[in-house]
Amino acid sequence: MRLFKQLFRGLYKRKPETLSDRVLQVGGKLIASRFRQIGVANNCAPTDKTSDQKIIEIYQRVGAAFRQEAENRGERIPAGNLNAIAFHFVQVYELAGDKFLDEHLIYEIDKYHNEGLRQNYIDQKINLF
Repeated sequence: MRLFKQLFRGLYKRKPETLSDRVLQVGGKLIASRFRQIGVANNCAPTDKTSDQKIIEIYQRVGAAFRQEAENRGERIPAGNLNAIAFHFVQVYELAGDKFLDEHLIYEIDKYHNEGLRQNYIDQKINLF
């Protein structure tokens, strides 16, 4: 009975799942799966060293940072380019870890702010669908 009460309290306290939560859950699986396919095809990260959750976290963090800077510049970065940029940062994470990823993201956003989007970011696109 005590276990039932604990489970019931846990269920009662949970916030209801929103549509955006579901989209992120399904979309996140798609992103991680597609990034893994590309990694296998190109013999690069992400490997099993990087969890799906970490891939999704990097995807969100990098995408948000570049979208925000694009908005500040009055620009829009197409989704395919943002996907490729996020994929690049998954590579950075797997090679150098969280701390360097954060430093590199700051550097790249600053570079974008001052000079515009790198040509290789413009040239590369990854379509998820």
